Amino acid sequence: MDNLIEQMVNQEYEQFSVNDYRGLPDAPDFRIVEGALPIIISAPHAVSQLREGRVKPSEDFTGPLALAAAEIAGCHAIVATNYAECDPNWDPLDCCLYKQALVDYVTKHEIVAVLDVHGVPAASSFAIEVGSADGLSVKSRPGIDKHVCDLLRNDLSPFLEKHRRKIVLNGAHAARGYNTVTSTVSRECGIVALQLEVSTPFRVPCSRHGHTPAGETVPFTKDQLPYEIAIRRQPDPACVEATVRAIAHVVREL
Repeated sequence: MDNLIEQMVNQEYEQFSVNDYRGLPDAPDFRIVEGALPIIISAPHAVSQLREGRVKPSEDFTGPLALAAAEIAGCHAIVATNYAECDPNWDPLDCCLYKQALVDYVTKHEIVAVLDVHGVPAASSFAIEVGSADGLSVKSRPGIDKHVCDLLRNDLSPFLEKHRRKIVLNGAHAARGYNTVTSTVSRECGIVALQLEVSTPFRVPCSRHGHTPAGETVPFTKDQLPYEIAIRRQPDPACVEATVRAIAHVVREL
């Protein structure tokens, strides 16, 4: 466990959270890592980006989580690595180089599924929410979204009980928007695409940088912030590692 968590922490603080969570100044907008299995894990909010004229704060540790899960599973990965004036999960395809590159890569490498990883606050009632746009993004394999939920529940059972959380399907973060990565890839490429919203206890393995990833703006409401800080002061690295391995297991089962 120590090596995996250490690797994630080093990546977050050396590549993603630097420069006020905008990534390394000389880094490209995104990084693609090739794998063997025809699945790709995406982390479009690993650094801060611009959404509708405002800075969208990064969802910390989503980049390292995606890279670690892809390495374990032996699949492909794409992660945002530098501040860009577009949000891949919000802006149209023709305005977003990240999504254009992802769609092109899916086609070129005959990818059969995309897992798009995001982060949500500790105040969320769930551990992970799986979003399939109410089934629209898995039309090529109906029911695979429910199967993914079952896999995550089984693999994370001890930590779901410990943190009193659950795995949910198609709640408030179902990737229903037309321009989400999940909806776009599914529509453009005709393959399975799922959005995974991972809450703080299952994503953040350590406590640093004042306990919250402020970037240009604090990404938590005043109601959320005290609980967020409390959770981040008592991280559960074993839970985070279990999450990484559970996502890798999902990849192998797709």
